[in-house]
Amino acid sequence: MASGLITAADLDAAEAAVREAGGGTAAEAATAQTLVDQGKLTAFQAREMLAGRTRFRLGQYTVIDEIGRGGMGQVFRAEHALMGRHVAVKVLPRAKATPESEAAFRREMRILGRLDHENLVRAFDAGYDAMVYYLVTELVPGIDLRRHVRKYGPLDEVGVASVFTQVARALAFAHAERLVHRDVKPGNILVMDDGRVKLLDLGLAGSALEAEAVRLGRVVGTMDYIAPEQIRTPDDVGPPADIYSLGCSMYFALTGEVPFPGGSRKDKMRRHLTETPPPIQRLAPQVAQPLCHVVESLMAKSVADRVGSADEVIRLLARWTSDKPTPLPRSPRGDIAPAAVPPGGQEPADAEADSSVGAPVPTWPVLEERVSLEEPLVIDDSRRRPGGSGDDESLAALLSEALSMVRCVPVLGTLLTILVPAAIAGGGVTIATSVVRGGDVDRFERVLGAVTPAMCGWAAFLLVATVRAATRVGRQHR
Repeated sequence: MASGLITAADLDAAEAAVREAGGGTAAEAATAQTLVDQGKLTAFQAREMLAGRTRFRLGQYTVIDEIGRGGMGQVFRAEHALMGRHVAVKVLPRAKATPESEAAFRREMRILGRLDHENLVRAFDAGYDAMVYYLVTELVPGIDLRRHVRKYGPLDEVGVASVFTQVARALAFAHAERLVHRDVKPGNILVMDDGRVKLLDLGLAGSALEAEAVRLGRVVGTMDYIAPEQIRTPDDVGPPADIYSLGCSMYFALTGEVPFPGGSRKDKMRRHLTETPPPIQRLAPQVAQPLCHVVESLMAKSVADRVGSADEVIRLLARWTSDKPTPLPRSPRGDIAPAAVPPGGQEPADAEADSSVGAPVPTWPVLEERVSLEEPLVIDDSRRRPGGSGDDESLAALLSEALSMVRCVPVLGTLLTILVPAAIAGGGVTIATSVVRGGDVDRFERVLGAVTPAMCGWAAFLLVATVRAATRVGRQHR
């Protein structure tokens, strides 16, 4: 009742119903479920209350459900107390709050507050309550393009042109406001049932107007879609970087594959800098050459060779677009028709959900799933040694990698814990025994003289490293 979501009468009635049904030892959970069945609580609210949490209000908004979470915050579905409108509320939790993260969050509020475009998620409100900052945006029905392609297959030429013309309009507006998105990708493109598109996640945007947009020497973006200049000169990224990422996203939408699949993040960075992706027609022969040429021109390595603006992208796609947004087909791969919706309006369990959040989250894509599969990479170049190379492998890095391998194989850690000290001690005992048995003083002095400080140091190093690795393995498997 401290939550303000239910009254004492509601709770008494639910408990009475559980007693009549013979609730037993799980009466508390049964009471919560009864309140959910009665529509007094949502399943999310019930779970949170059972966990001992009682606060569900931020300003004028009542939290209904959690939509997602990422490195920089959580996003909830909420309802305005007076208007009854459902919105998305992004929260910077107290546990994540630092002077830097709060400054970034406030900057995001200001950025979204001055943007109003039909293809961008609109911000309604922002505030500070219960010692947390929160940002309120429209709640947009739909699914992101990445999930759409994974579920239903690549788009045809008309569908790609419709989607990316709208994305280009959003980017043209943002660029006119001197904003660079820096993380354009399918996971940040929300497609609605009627074909309308919203570009999400301006939280990574760089602004020439914001004093807090300081130069940090950081590579920011998602490796599958990142522009070469974001890797080479992360402090000097302009609108052409968004054009390159737009081209990579179109490549994915047409083929169902990212331009450079597989490999590590470092491999992807190198390939974006030096390689050309497989031709689109090799993966999708049905795509006409003129559209392939448009995509290739967006993905040119050199800014000088790349399409120059989002307005130019709109012009190039005009031959495939119509006056109105084109709804995308939603037939699962291999199926002729969409999955049937049974009586009562509930979709099959494996069908796409109908609602997704439109709140921008700086380090994760907007997904209906709880876990991001497409995390952006943020590399802080300031951690590199002055004058050093980012590719240099120090002894500490190699040791860390070795210990990581030991942690992944508990048996190996245990064996090393036993064998290395045993080998060191055994070698010493063998030498000592041999010397004592032989009674050869000169030999003893020769052996002792051959033992250098470096040998002792390496033996101690191996012993300490092994014990530390075994200790970590033990902690992980308690």
